[in-house]
Amino acid sequence: MNANKTSNKSTLSQYYEIDNSIYQRFDAKNHMIYRPFWDKTLPTYRQMFFTNIEKHIKSKKGGYTRFDFAFVKAGWTVYEKFPFAFAWEGEKIQTINEYGTNWTKSKYIIENPNEFTQKIKKVAKFYGASLVGITDIDEKWIYNTGLKVKALSKIEMERNGINSTKKDDTFSKQPISLPKGINKAIVMAIEMNSDGIATAPAQPSSASSAIAYSKMAFSIACVGEFIRNLGYRAIQCGNDTALSIPLAIDAGLGALGRSGLLITPEYGPRVRICKVFTDLPLKSDKPNSKFIKKINKICRDCYKCADACENGAITKDREPSFKGESSSNNPGIKKYYVNVEKCFEFWVKNSGDCGNCIAVCLFSKINKSITPSEFWNKI
Repeated sequence: MNANKTSNKSTLSQYYEIDNSIYQRFDAKNHMIYRPFWDKTLPTYRQMFFTNIEKHIKSKKGGYTRFDFAFVKAGWTVYEKFPFAFAWEGEKIQTINEYGTNWTKSKYIIENPNEFTQKIKKVAKFYGASLVGITDIDEKWIYNTGLKVKALSKIEMERNGINSTKKDDTFSKQPISLPKGINKAIVMAIEMNSDGIATAPAQPSSASSAIAYSKMAFSIACVGEFIRNLGYRAIQCGNDTALSIPLAIDAGLGALGRSGLLITPEYGPRVRICKVFTDLPLKSDKPNSKFIKKINKICRDCYKCADACENGAITKDREPSFKGESSSNNPGIKKYYVNVEKCFEFWVKNSGDCGNCIAVCLFSKINKSITPSEFWNKI
């Protein structure tokens, strides 16, 4: 799949309004998490959570102690140490506890796609997904290019579909192309702990995000291997390879909110998203049009997330627009754009995710904020 501009006119549906004269597939290098590695214009150039951690620890402020940061860092363990979670192919090495491979080489016969799709959803939830939906893969949501930056680890490069064996330490962009026949996405949402999020922006909130990412890595690895055991192909993705939120909306999991996050009926924006691309003959879900209309109406008049934003990154404009706030936005879709540069500046200052916008959202079902002490003392 190559990047391209479509016809010079707007596409209008009940789900998206797209200005095709503006919209292009997104380059992963412009993701706000990666721009500090290469964009010297940023005040956060070469800065990350570690920049201010020791200052926070010395301050002895509740929710920012060494205990809290140890809690957060440990939550990332599976995500950071398990590169197979983001594999495009199965593991070739067999272990002594192996089940063999001969029986996995032929394709499992799927007699009833509808029934089989429901079983796949059961499998995904069994492996840890809180929500799961199926959608056809829309090319416009696939990243145009992945990235390679000297500062990225081997695991981070593999998450972006990059050949980490090449000894090229310079920044580069590499086209992303899905194998022919991969046309379905199993999109999963992982719930984040409500008590942790309720402490936002303190570190227990960051820990809620961290462990959700590790659960994500576990879940997609298991789902991907399950699919391969049936003789089909699977590409396991976290935030890499494609835009997660529009895929989740297409799969019926929720709607896009003012905060720039997916809002689900069950957990609000209190989720992390992952996906597995496959050639399984699955039945796709439809976007939740009723909920999308509801969120569009509520977000137009609700400013809770914008008021709670520590750095004024969330717009208070009543109407959405097609214009992004920075190169880390992908303009051309009518929505509320978040100034993620401002957002990330606070993340660096905070030494962790913020989460205020998630905590105050009506749909997160968090009645009130709690202090870090209340979090640790709550049974």
